[in-house]
Amino acid sequence: ARTIGRDEDARRFEDRAEQVKAAFQKEFITPAGRLLYDDQSSYALAFLHDLIPDEHVQAAKNFFKSTIARARGRIGTGFIGTPALLPALVKIGEPELAASVFLQEEVPGWLAQVKRGATTIWERWDGIKADGSIFEPTMNSYNHYAYGAVCQWLFEAVAGFRPDADQPGFKQVVFEPLIIPALSPVEAHHDSVSGRVTASWSLEGDQATYTFTVPEGSSGELVLSADYFEISIDGVPVPAVAGEKTRRPVASGTHTARFRIHWHM
Repeated sequence: ARTIGRDEDARRFEDRAEQVKAAFQKEFITPAGRLLYDDQSSYALAFLHDLIPDEHVQAAKNFFKSTIARARGRIGTGFIGTPALLPALVKIGEPELAASVFLQEEVPGWLAQVKRGATTIWERWDGIKADGSIFEPTMNSYNHYAYGAVCQWLFEAVAGFRPDADQPGFKQVVFEPLIIPALSPVEAHHDSVSGRVTASWSLEGDQATYTFTVPEGSSGELVLSADYFEISIDGVPVPAVAGEKTRRPVASGTHTARFRIHWHM
């Protein structure tokens, strides 16, 4: 509504969104900051859509992490919660936990399917059993969006590129890589309407090298975690502010960023 100039409609929708948010908080968040439905999907969606009030954020983060621990480090979401889970963990400052959930190799888990020969993500985590038999013939999709949505996270977080929401069609590209050592090296590309977007990174010790391409006629922004330091872009040192993300505009073309990583143990 705002984009097409219908400001009155936009204000009405914004007011309604605030009413819904307040109603959600009153009905579904306890005084201790625990969600009434104390599960991975509920916390992931609430954090991703900024539904947790400031006074409950820290407690809700701890309750969220507890849902992962209770599942023994495994994913516990369904159709709606799966696309939100890993982005929400990154958003609350738990990238290592997001990585460990992604990388664990038992059922339920993405790599459990890969270990069984999957080249796409199945409707059921155990759609094909260890002996090769079909678990449930009535749930037999072997290329299923619900769990396969993790691929969006692999592109947007791990490879680290996404279109700017305010300038769609990759006219403005945001590059924000999440370095997961077990996945090094990473390489990805996307043929957007504006041209090919590419990104790749490799890791040696705590030193990362991130190479990325902004399509001709587009612009870009490089965003680096507060845990990344001693940053240079195309050989030029970039000062970083402690505790804050580093943001730099970049022109079309191919660029190389180098930085070191502070690992949380």
